[in-house]
Amino acid sequence: MKTQFAFCAAGAALLASCASVDPNAEYAHVSAIAETESVSSTGDAADDPAVWVNTANPEASLVLGTDKQAGLYVYDLAGDVVQFLPTGAVNNVDLRQDVIFGSAAGIDLAAASNRTINGVTLYEISEAGEVTESTSFPVPTTEPYGLCVGYDENGYRVFVTYKTGQIEIFTVNAQSGGGYTATLDNTLQLSSQLEGCSYDEVQNTLFVGEEEAGLWRIDLNGAEEFARRMVDSVNSGSGLVADVEGIDIWRGPVNTGYLVASAQAGDRYVIYERAAPNRWVGTFSIISSFDGTFDAVTHTDGITVSSAPLGEAFPEGILVVQDDSDGENGTSQNFKFVSWSDVIASIEARSTPE
Repeated sequence: MKTQFAFCAAGAALLASCASVDPNAEYAHVSAIAETESVSSTGDAADDPAVWVNTANPEASLVLGTDKQAGLYVYDLAGDVVQFLPTGAVNNVDLRQDVIFGSAAGIDLAAASNRTINGVTLYEISEAGEVTESTSFPVPTTEPYGLCVGYDENGYRVFVTYKTGQIEIFTVNAQSGGGYTATLDNTLQLSSQLEGCSYDEVQNTLFVGEEEAGLWRIDLNGAEEFARRMVDSVNSGSGLVADVEGIDIWRGPVNTGYLVASAQAGDRYVIYERAAPNRWVGTFSIISSFDGTFDAVTHTDGITVSSAPLGEAFPEGILVVQDDSDGENGTSQNFKFVSWSDVIASIEARSTPE
């Protein structure tokens, strides 16, 4: 059981605890304050998380995490397993809440790329947080890899990325008798292997990581040709290095907030402004906690970040990252939970002159 929390004090004391700053370090650093149990599969298994916010009781919010050899885990904010769904080789997962189809009541709907069925599996999440496998739909290309979703006036959209550099965009619709169908709306092509992505509804923009090249911003407002711009390239000096893996958005009011990307080989994370031109904000790593409760995070694959206040431990939201080696056993992987307040405090402290 992973029921321990390592709390950080607010204010000035914060900078001496989880968000401490070593002036000799190349980048800022923070520590996890909670972690999940290791996934049951050994080797390269844990991959990508997503946060479900319990709007009635934020401290009862949940984290969905994929075991790409076995299925989907559901964790509470202490990292304990509350559900496991053996739905196959699910790689990336994302969700949107209060999705409305026609005149039906809003539903919380998650999606995961699933290589077992060469498609996408959809999951419904109840108000109490129970996750239920719903429908799967096939994709036309072999081996769906990365995935993210969005929900706006265009409907519930699923973006699937591939090792070939291809991106497929689907719209999901509810069936009158239950379940869902999906329509392939568009296909885009980049040059090389992709995985992580995140969709920004406010800007109608898709952010995609080309693993060996950099972080792309793709404007989906165009009728035919979608304008694309590289936000940052690997080895640019920002701290972004290959593989560019997990990507997500910390969403502030309107168009404010942050874009976060994991730089796998560097064991670090790079933050940019959410709004164009997506200026670099800072770079940080996740080191072991001072009391040794939580080990350092290395070679992160998937990440997710939420700006929702989730109680005392996560007052400005949560960052969840995959850790390729859980320090307890060194053979299994898990997910680490970081307070977003700690991340920002660490970045701001490094940018403040002595």
